[in-house]
Amino acid sequence: METLFHSARIYFILTFFCWIPGIFYILCYAQIPLEPGDYRSIASGDFDNPAIWETWNGGQWVPANQKPNLNNNLFIDQSHEVRLRENESAKDLYLFSAADPGRKLNLQNFELHLYGALRGLRKEGNEFFMNSVSSLLTDWIYPETGKIVFKGSSRTVVDRASWSANNQNSRYTVVFDPDQGATLVVNSAFKASAFIILSGTVHQTVNTIGIPACSTFSFNTQTIFNGGGPYGDLIIEAGGTLISDCSAPLEQLLRRSASAPASLFHLKPGATLILNGNLPRLEAAHLLLEGSVIYNSNSGTQKMLQKTFDSSEEPQIYHDLIFRGNSVKVLKESISLTGNLINEASGNILKENTIFQFLGQIDQEISGWEMGFASWTVDKPSGRIILNDDLRILGTFQMRNGQIDFNGFDFLLNQSGTGGLDYEGGSWFNLHRFHYFNLPFDLGEKNATFPFEDAYQGGIRKIQLLGEAPGGDIVIRFVEIPGANWEPNFNDNDGTPILYQLNSFFEFSTSHQSSSNLEMRISAQNLIVDDVDDLRLVSNGKAAPGSHIPGLDPNLLWARRSLEFADLNGQSFTVGSFRQLSILPVSWLDQKAVWEKGRIRISWSTGFERKNEKFIIYRSFGHTESFEPIAELPSQGDKEGKQEYNFEYKESIPDERVFFQIEQVDLDGQSTLSRVFRLEGWKLPKDYSLNLWPNPYREGPVFLKLGSAWHMENLFLEILDTKGKFKYEGKFNPNLLPELMGKLPEGLYLLRLNDGVNVAQLRWIKGK
Repeated sequence: METLFHSARIYFILTFFCWIPGIFYILCYAQIPLEPGDYRSIASGDFDNPAIWETWNGGQWVPANQKPNLNNNLFIDQSHEVRLRENESAKDLYLFSAADPGRKLNLQNFELHLYGALRGLRKEGNEFFMNSVSSLLTDWIYPETGKIVFKGSSRTVVDRASWSANNQNSRYTVVFDPDQGATLVVNSAFKASAFIILSGTVHQTVNTIGIPACSTFSFNTQTIFNGGGPYGDLIIEAGGTLISDCSAPLEQLLRRSASAPASLFHLKPGATLILNGNLPRLEAAHLLLEGSVIYNSNSGTQKMLQKTFDSSEEPQIYHDLIFRGNSVKVLKESISLTGNLINEASGNILKENTIFQFLGQIDQEISGWEMGFASWTVDKPSGRIILNDDLRILGTFQMRNGQIDFNGFDFLLNQSGTGGLDYEGGSWFNLHRFHYFNLPFDLGEKNATFPFEDAYQGGIRKIQLLGEAPGGDIVIRFVEIPGANWEPNFNDNDGTPILYQLNSFFEFSTSHQSSSNLEMRISAQNLIVDDVDDLRLVSNGKAAPGSHIPGLDPNLLWARRSLEFADLNGQSFTVGSFRQLSILPVSWLDQKAVWEKGRIRISWSTGFERKNEKFIIYRSFGHTESFEPIAELPSQGDKEGKQEYNFEYKESIPDERVFFQIEQVDLDGQSTLSRVFRLEGWKLPKDYSLNLWPNPYREGPVFLKLGSAWHMENLFLEILDTKGKFKYEGKFNPNLLPELMGKLPEGLYLLRLNDGVNVAQLRWIKGK
């Protein structure tokens, strides 16, 4: 790298080499070939003014007779500044970037759509050559409210041979918005005020021409923007993807400067970040990973995303986390997840001490982890964890809240002997077998409560063991059968006739035999129990070993039994009674609401119905505190088995979130409620409407109504007459609107609003 000092400006000349077959490397300065239809500037002025342009006709430059468009390459020469007055388009954009370039592009609040590349140029005589440097001092593309938007098909949009990030004063927003399925390659360090990936894929490379370098995204370093602190946002919107090849010891994939982090990295829901580097680093003061992060290295050892600056945020909470590729993956000690955890990698994953914490409010899918985990914590306020394999946790499992749907697979816990169960709340659904290895010697509520969810009767059929254990292993299987037996025809060990028994039961097997005393409890939750003392623990069709203990707790409804540890092996246990119990009229299975083709389809199923009259569907907008009834459906009748229901309707939805709940009403007037569930597939259309009245206007107040999606803090107003002359341009202030309108002479005007993301305009007439 060579440093030149010229006219108080500093320039960095990067040396690049090209390979020519049969010859050693030589210095490469590429002349830019001209194409018919190319435009070059001959003066400063407005983009849409043909007088500032000449066009290449294939043999010479001739005066332009119209402004450039998306089919034209643009060359903006030394000391020329071009201003946008509306959104414009071009193919390749070449900016003079050698000594004393002057300001080049004033975007104002508009967008320049590029269907080619962004490049620097220098001149030798009248010839244009690629240039990889730019002035360090000039705001050559500005202001930050303007945007350069990359549109079109797959291609390289910036390249190290013709671009650099050494202009510390880059004051514009870069937007990547290509065609669906297209990939835009960033093959050079790139500096701006903000980067937004709206669609398609952006591939951030490691450029290997000369000294290898990460094509880092970085930001303006002028002190007017938060001094020397964090500045600049990189946002990946839903449907957008960033692929990064960057890895230490090369530079970070994102930062403000070599010593300061960016302000924000936001991977939005539905967006994807793919990390190919073995040691990816990202520097941002605020980090939101709400989309999918994929670790995708194919060789060596890949570590998880890291930060190096003290003021950067450590990546800790992921949404969807996916592992792919052949490399060895080394996980962090603690990983928090609000979405899915998917392993599609063929290489080893080193996670011996990793604690996975599942915190999401939605369903979270776990797939590809047959080798197991070190430790888990589940603390979900809503939603389920859905398994696609056996769950194997070698150490500690903390169950705080939420539901795990085992999908018929097994749960194997504490094979290492260093952990065990730590239970506070939540439930296990559709679990085939629970294998508890290396039992604790002292069994209690925290380490020996097993919350099996009852699919047919509803509720959590908790089973709890209290007392001493000899260690060893235990296996519990919950055999689920609809309904109950009202004529079991057997007596308990004390001679008490048993008049009721749940058909579902638990099976036990153990590896150790011991005469140590135990108290077993099974919850009768969701069963109608007149008196908790009526409950008894029984075996399937016969008396259970041990002796009866009176029931406990009118809420949890514990049926209890005293027995020895050795009595567990090979035995079954379930809830019985010496009185006739009732099962609730309905056992809820699934509930779902889906938005599809402008209609709402609500579906639910029951595992058991008895003396049920009807269902009432309730709906609430925005929150779960104001449900209103919207429909009633009659029951399909008594059945000890699954019954499915559907209801479809259409209505206007004013909110992003819509909730439903179903009430079951039996023939006696008693009722139960389903869980609250949210409408899926619905997204509130963004309202960027603009309404002004009266129109035409004569006198009196002026009213302006804006849609809810406008970003008011960034709103910019322009008023133009029929000749395109600006009558007002500035930050929008609704209090000034009547005064502005009142001062305008009679005529037709164009009002344009711009919040930095969206633009809307309308025609307004001021009459006599």
